[in-house]
Amino acid sequence: MIQEMEQDEKMRINLTIADVKYPITIFRKDEAMYREAARLVNEKLNKYRSHRPEGSNMNYMTMIAFEFAFRNLSLEDRNDTQPYKTKLDELTREIEARFQEEEQD
Repeated sequence: MIQEMEQDEKMRINLTIADVKYPITIFRKDEAMYREAARLVNEKLNKYRSHRPEGSNMNYMTMIAFEFAFRNLSLEDRNDTQPYKTKLDELTREIEARFQEEEQD
């Protein structure tokens, strides 16, 4: 119970993204995810900087945001279970219809 309360507590952390410090208040339970997200952004930023040193941070960050948005949408599509639910409903109806036919015979 105490551990749950601690996880629900908010805390203030500093994240450095693109050489700028951002103080943010987060739930303690989410700290590792926030730090990992900042690490991923910085990792991608460094790749862009090394491949295209003539670019600007604004252009790099725009491409990083686009990459993450595309990835997020791709994952949403993969997690869409509605086609499976629809097919299961259809198969269930077919099975129930067969059982009813057998009961009537």
